Amino acid sequence: MNFRDTQQRRQTDQWFSQNGIKVAHIYAGTAELFQATKLATATLKHCGRLLEQNQAQTLNHFLKATRSAPARQKITQGQCFKVMNIAKQAQRKSAQARKAAQ
Repeated sequence: MNFRDTQQRRQTDQWFSQNGIKVAHIYAGTAELFQATKLATATLKHCGRLLEQNQAQTLNHFLKATRSAPARQKITQGQCFKVMNIAKQAQRKSAQARKAAQ
């Protein structure tokens, strides 16, 4: 590996960690799982105050399950879609709040 490859790898690893994805788990999961993990992390960071208690709890439980290898294997596509739907609702609420503020 040359310097450029190392630098790009470091940037990639940093992006993964910012989006709640462990580099060690990159090959264990589907595209929906990674997308749901990224959306859950971003939603809790940026729109957490707009979530209802049960929605925040669902996202936290999902993220907790993604950190454990055995639990990660049990995550279904339905759970991923549920997380994505919660994230989309929070994004809509955030957009409405920004529009109302203007």
